[in-house]
Amino acid sequence: MDKDTRQQDQRVNEEYEDIPIDDQEGTESPAEAIHPCDECCDARDGSMSEDKDAEQNEKTMAELEAEIESLKLKLNEAEQQRDEYLNLAQRVQADFDNYRKRNRNAIADSYANAACDVVGYFLPVLDNIDRALESFRGAQAQESLIKGVEMIQKQFLSTLEKLGVKEIKALGQPFDPQLHEAVMQAKAQEGQEPNTVIEVLQKGYRTEDKVIRYSMVKVAK
Repeated sequence: MDKDTRQQDQRVNEEYEDIPIDDQEGTESPAEAIHPCDECCDARDGSMSEDKDAEQNEKTMAELEAEIESLKLKLNEAEQQRDEYLNLAQRVQADFDNYRKRNRNAIADSYANAACDVVGYFLPVLDNIDRALESFRGAQAQESLIKGVEMIQKQFLSTLEKLGVKEIKALGQPFDPQLHEAVMQAKAQEGQEPNTVIEVLQKGYRTEDKVIRYSMVKVAK
């Protein structure tokens, strides 16, 4: 190095030493200078961050889809249980309705049977009224007495009609074993058809569904 160069470097150093410390701190050192590759590193770090975010988003979406599928399965199970419970409730309701109908029918049948039994106990009384009326007519009793017995007979029959009970037609009718009870037979006379009721020994009574007492009849043969 020549003498002029050394003198120039000495002047630069002296000038640098004369610069205030604050100004010296503001001067960037070579170590603090930005490396040309820092921008590439920042770009690389940003790309890696985006990839990580994308991966996290994909993971989150996968978890959400899995949770949705799980909820769908639970919903299907809940709907199946709902349908089972609904069917069970409908069957129970149907069974209860049938039970209620059976009870209602049973009560009605019990009432009808009880009414028939009571009527059956009173029929001998009606038979005696009929016999008394025939006796009074045959003996030519007083008209007032006959009318009085007839009024009792009509009142009795009217009460039976209110209960749905009516007399079984028998005289002159073909013999019907479901309504008549044949206790006697006689040879058919002129004008009489065989297997026809020619005499009623005891009147029979019935309701629409039940025979309370069969008619005791004599049948032509």
